[in-house]
Amino acid sequence: MSSRPHLLGPWRRTFQICLAALVALIPFLGVNGKALLRLDIPALTLELIGHRFRIEELYLAWLFVLGLIFLFLFLSLIMGRVWCGWACPQTSLADLSEKLLAKKGLRPFRHLIAFLVSLWAGATFVWYFISPGDFFDLLIAGKLGSWPLGTTLIVAAFVFLDFIFVGRLFCREFCPYGRFQTLLVDQGTLCLQATPEQLKRCIDCKSCLRVCPTGIDIRQGYQIECINCARCLDACRVVMARRGEEGIIRYTFGVNDLTWKAMLTPKSIGLGLLVVVIGLTTLFLASHRATASFEIGRSSLISSRLTEGGRQLTFFRGSIASRRQTPQQFILSASSQTGEPLTIKGSTNFTLLGNEKRDLSLAVDTPIIRGGKPLPITFTLVVKEDGSQIEVKAYLAPADLTNQNASK
Repeated sequence: MSSRPHLLGPWRRTFQICLAALVALIPFLGVNGKALLRLDIPALTLELIGHRFRIEELYLAWLFVLGLIFLFLFLSLIMGRVWCGWACPQTSLADLSEKLLAKKGLRPFRHLIAFLVSLWAGATFVWYFISPGDFFDLLIAGKLGSWPLGTTLIVAAFVFLDFIFVGRLFCREFCPYGRFQTLLVDQGTLCLQATPEQLKRCIDCKSCLRVCPTGIDIRQGYQIECINCARCLDACRVVMARRGEEGIIRYTFGVNDLTWKAMLTPKSIGLGLLVVVIGLTTLFLASHRATASFEIGRSSLISSRLTEGGRQLTFFRGSIASRRQTPQQFILSASSQTGEPLTIKGSTNFTLLGNEKRDLSLAVDTPIIRGGKPLPITFTLVVKEDGSQIEVKAYLAPADLTNQNASK
């Protein structure tokens, strides 16, 4: 009596379901009242794991994305095309489509299910830019707007067409990753194969060929169309288990069936170290970023004015944005190039709530500036809680250059 073979299919399906659920749930999750991941385009901010990064801090987001790219390359170097067979959204959609066709009771509803899945995918994409609560409130009120609704429908249309008409064709003919991944293949890269020694036991049942989603014959050696999904592995194990034998198809380290140490190559070690360096750099910069952002410049809308007392008022506009989750107090001052304090007409003490941004509109009182070049001054923003300072350079225009644009 044959023993029950250990199959990888249930593990793959569970992984796909969990990954899809995670992608769908992330827009609904939050930390400290902030989204787990959301890009707010109108506010030019990125919410990530309970923190809010403004546009001037998006270099941190780019570093984070760069780290993810190199991490993906590192995993591809180590694990080959396991991404394609286990985690790729295209594979998950194709698997779902095939399951609907395999069950007779669901075949008549295949297009309806595809339509609902496509709408869910389109809405989920938009929820990474608009919170689901706001999305449904605006949708019910008929005020969702053209870009959220249009983006949802466009993404849904692409997913629907892919679901119904494309399927495995994309993996076989169009996917650029399969071709690109061949550049990353190393001597120890994980691959799926039937080694020459094991092929001697093949009974030519062709079960592996029938279940292959890309239509290749794994017995013919390594092929770039193989997505490492392990369907052939499971099929072979089932057939061979009836004979009381082990399957002949398995994952190996490289096509030469080396040990795990074969993964430790200069290429993999270098790429792994690069991922670590980018990750640590991102964490360091994120943890040592300033507690607030401050920008200010001479107003281009209001020209300098001469007062009755023979003084000059130069107008400035800017903003202060808190980067903390808790309220912060700030003190603003200005000084000349020689360090002499200057008088600011307007509020100089501010209390901002967590992640609040406030626009500034103020004037600097100075003696009349005549002739010569614009004079530099320094605005200093002091954070009362820790005494840290942010300095921004600005310029005072001579009285005869008051229409000149402000610059820093």
